[in-house]
Amino acid sequence: MCLAIYWGLEMTSATQPEFGTLDEIDTRLSKAQAEGLIQLKPISENLGVEVEGVDLKQKLSPDQIAAVYDALIRHKVLVFKKVGLNHEQQVRFTYELSEASPNVGAPTIGHTVFGHVDQYPEVFSIYQGNKSRPKNMERYEATAAKDPWTGYHCDITACVNPPSIGMLRGEIIPKGVGDTNFGNLAAAYATLDDATKREVEHLQAEHEYKFGKTKGSEAGDSIASRRMISHHPLVTVHPDTGEKVLYNSPGFLKFVVGLSREESDALLHKIWAHSVTYTIQHVWDEGDVVVWDERSTTHRAPTDIYSSGEERQLYRTTLVGQPLQGLDGTVSQIVEGEPMLSCEEELASRMHVGRTGTSTTGNSFSGAFPEPTTQ
Repeated sequence: MCLAIYWGLEMTSATQPEFGTLDEIDTRLSKAQAEGLIQLKPISENLGVEVEGVDLKQKLSPDQIAAVYDALIRHKVLVFKKVGLNHEQQVRFTYELSEASPNVGAPTIGHTVFGHVDQYPEVFSIYQGNKSRPKNMERYEATAAKDPWTGYHCDITACVNPPSIGMLRGEIIPKGVGDTNFGNLAAAYATLDDATKREVEHLQAEHEYKFGKTKGSEAGDSIASRRMISHHPLVTVHPDTGEKVLYNSPGFLKFVVGLSREESDALLHKIWAHSVTYTIQHVWDEGDVVVWDERSTTHRAPTDIYSSGEERQLYRTTLVGQPLQGLDGTVSQIVEGEPMLSCEEELASRMHVGRTGTSTTGNSFSGAFPEPTTQ
């Protein structure tokens, strides 16, 4: 399937950013703040803002949705502190964001591999605690500490059209542990040396959904039933801002197409180490809602929950994304599997019947890796 046709898009190297330059987005945001539609408080120079003046418990106006989306594509991570949404309100906000740009799709099913929570098919439960404690904690902790990029990922990049937007809300939050890291992949590309930029600008990388020894387990059977392998450009162009993005997802990215294993590993380790320079750490409070642009950021789950003896419960929604476009107009290609579909389409397939929609199934094998304990 040609996903450009699937999306009804004509993808070429001449594609213009849908929402204008960063300066134009900044101008709109300044106007929105002056008009009281939204208030933004920068988190760091790398990325992220805290958002005030937007009541997520209420239906948002088109102007508010536009301001929130401008803030998202400009700052990449939005933090709404102590909002306290329920499932219904989170789902409503997710659908509102799906209308913000033609480059954003409908909400996905809670998790395209592991299903959804009862009665809310758009919601995926992410739990860490004693019920999901890894069997081998020593191996888990050693893996988590192996490299500075370990655990960083963009969600489900093994799919040809990975999510465009991710959203989490915190319900049970332990004190002193359980933070989530986010990284800016546009800044990572912008600060590469010129020689590395030339090296990576036309390369493709293979992404696969596969973790450890999972065969025969419930999680492993779920992964096998939704097998996904895709090739994505290593440098992509954000469809709404035109930013160049060093699109790398250590949890899913297996190798660079066309390079030897040694060459691929050396290059990937170099860009992975570089990419985690531009990060923030979100310290959760109960009721927080965090929204991030999956097309220009990476993130990492905490690895300190289990040793603390605490529990952590988050709920995630995501929005369907597009095939990614490279600097020369090339787009992502399916090697194996099917594209990510909307929640309605996934439910019609009945692929998820009988699955729990919670990450507890996978924590025993995923350890420091991104899925299904993703955030």
